[in-house]
Amino acid sequence: MKIIAGEAKGRVIKSRKGMDTRPTLANVKEALFSMILPYINDCCFLDLFSGTGNIALEALSRGAKRAVMIEKDTEALRIIIENINNLGFENKCRAYKNDALRAVKILGKKREKFDVIFMDPPYKEELCRSVLKEIRKADISAEGGLIICEHHVREDLIEDIEDFKFRDRRVYGKKALSFFVNE
Repeated sequence: MKIIAGEAKGRVIKSRKGMDTRPTLANVKEALFSMILPYINDCCFLDLFSGTGNIALEALSRGAKRAVMIEKDTEALRIIIENINNLGFENKCRAYKNDALRAVKILGKKREKFDVIFMDPPYKEELCRSVLKEIRKADISAEGGLIICEHHVREDLIEDIEDFKFRDRRVYGKKALSFFVNE
C-alpha cells in the first residue's frame, strides 16, 4: 500500500498482516480523493476506525493541515504510529487508542472541529448511523464540513441523518462511500 499523491507520493504504508484490518483499496482511495480534493487543502481531518492510517496519511500528503486518527486495536495503533513517523508527519497528526464513539464524545468536550471526517467501521456492525448521531451531538463537524462513511453496500445510508445532508453515494463492488455535508 502506498501514498498516491502529494508530498509523500509513492511512499509505502505498512499494514497489519491478516484480515483484522481492511485498508481502503488504491482504486477506491483514488476515487475518494478525486471527489473530496476541494475540501483537503489546509483542512483538519478526522479518521475514525483508522486501521493503518492510510486515509488520514493520504490527506496529509495532499495538503491537510492536521489529522487525528482513532483506532481501538493496540497492534493497529502501533502500525499507524510507525507509518506517521516513517512519513515524517508527527508534527501534523495524532493517533489515539480509543473506541470511535467514546473518542467523538471526548473531541466534542475539547471543542475540536473537523473539516473532513472519514469513517470506515467494521461492516458487520453497521455503525455509521450511530457514529453520525454522536458526531452531531458532540458538534465536531465544522460548518460546511464533509463526512464520509465507507460501509458495506447493503447498509442503507441514502438519506439525511441527524441534520447532515446526504450528498452522494458511490459503489465499488461490496463497498460504498456515502457523503454527507454539515449545512
